[in-house]
Amino acid sequence: MPQGDLETKSATVLVVDDEPAIREIVATLLEDEGYLVRHAKDGVEALAAIDDDTIDLVVSDVVMPRLDGASLVRKLRRRGHLMPVVLMSAVYADVDLPGVRFVPKPFEIDRLLGTVASALGPP
Repeated sequence: MPQGDLETKSATVLVVDDEPAIREIVATLLEDEGYLVRHAKDGVEALAAIDDDTIDLVVSDVVMPRLDGASLVRKLRRRGHLMPVVLMSAVYADVDLPGVRFVPKPFEIDRLLGTVASALGPP
């Protein structure tokens, strides 16, 4: 049974990753849990998506072309966007950014889903 309640599950999550396969896997996992999911291939697309839609949580790779995950978080915060962010990376673990959690790649499905649920707050 999916974690959380229906209110939490209606949250919109933006999945940002330059690897299409990873983006699709993460999106499918989140959709299967009941989240609404949007996609972006890098931080530049993510910023545009956030300007166009209400995003409750961002799940982003760190290492991406054009605008990496950490820079994306900094730009979001400068623009006043305070939504939680989950960063994923196989090589990067510095999460000294406000409202940011970290999941190492390759990720365990339960850890990713638990981190997302936790970042969105109590049900």
